[in-house]
Amino acid sequence: MELTVVVASLEARHTIASCLNRLASACAGLEHEILVCDASTDGTGELVRARLDPQQVLGFPVGTLAPELWREGIARARGRVVALTTAHCLVTPDWASALIGAIDGGAAAAGGPFRVGPGTGPTDWAVFYLRYSAFLPAVMGRGRTDGELAGDNAAYRHAGLMRHPDVYAHGFWELDMHRVIRSEGGWLEAVPAAVCEFGRAFPFGAVVRHRFAHGQHSGASRVSQGIRPAWQIVAGSPLVPVILARRAAGRVIADGGSWRFWVALPWFLALASAWAAGEALGAWRRSRE
Repeated sequence: MELTVVVASLEARHTIASCLNRLASACAGLEHEILVCDASTDGTGELVRARLDPQQVLGFPVGTLAPELWREGIARARGRVVALTTAHCLVTPDWASALIGAIDGGAAAAGGPFRVGPGTGPTDWAVFYLRYSAFLPAVMGRGRTDGELAGDNAAYRHAGLMRHPDVYAHGFWELDMHRVIRSEGGWLEAVPAAVCEFGRAFPFGAVVRHRFAHGQHSGASRVSQGIRPAWQIVAGSPLVPVILARRAAGRVIADGGSWRFWVALPWFLALASAWAAGEALGAWRRSRE
């Protein structure tokens, strides 16, 4: 098996059909499998089961986060390369071959840039710029990178993942794996041809909950790794939304500018506030353990 694609599926009934169609096109000609790990309440799972073999669709409890869904898919993967994405991402035709080519060229992990997909609106743009502004085409660059890759558009050597199951025992948080890869002398590659378009996101309330939960993990991780003491994270949390907005604005301008960012800014700040609150809570709780 050349490639396993693990799709984390959360409230994606509006995009799941396009997601699967795009994946089928990008993976045509490759010996591959697609595993959809679903924890939706909007009927996404039923739509997937109507299209794929039952063994390709794995159901999980509501509230399961995308990194936890990726972990479950990785545990069942058979491909020598494992690619991760979500059901809101729409890959482009060269996506699979470009990622595999980078892995075969020596990279331990490879990932591509993002752009806004069709049929999206302000709340989707807010999610996009908060989550993916660092991965805009002009910002991400190409080749070996000292930056990061987005787990939603990344591929890894399966054998490399299998050496470190403890790293993602509580969910595949890509930054944790990237630290391990680099500590072993491996490298990450930015692959411009492996483009993902971000489609319609889940309902805004669900996005807020997910950003809060992801922020909690970030805060706890930063404290446990000694990156920053809890008091600094808590004290600085009111400034985080402004800092994230300024950072994203700079990246948008570097990428050529987009009016979508400014339209989405109120929703962006709301999501960034949820992240900051979660990060502060996660840091405080970890410091009390």
